[in-house]
Amino acid sequence: MIKHYSNIMNFILTLSMLATLATASPAPAPASALYGCTEGLNYCGHTLLNMGWSRDNIIDDCSGRPDWLTANSVDNVLFHCTSGDYLTFIESCNAPGTCVDAGSGNSDYCS
Repeated sequence: MIKHYSNIMNFILTLSMLATLATASPAPAPASALYGCTEGLNYCGHTLLNMGWSRDNIIDDCSGRPDWLTANSVDNVLFHCTSGDYLTFIESCNAPGTCVDAGSGNSDYCS
């Protein structure tokens, strides 16, 4: 009887562990993994927004950004997509012109 009880308890413990593993939440993916960017290409902020990125996601995934760059100022800024699909700040296109969407598969640029 004790052996049978021990087997039942081991079975219940195993089920409990499997249930815990099945309900564990994975770490959130970076925005770039959700919406994507092509490594090596440059993107205007407004292009990333049109691709489904949020303003906050652009800021959160951007390295090397200047202090003045906020979620409200990303539209006319040029970013570079790096390995791991993260963004690096390149430049603001506000002076002298604007950021140009060069189309799918091409790097955007300041004009």
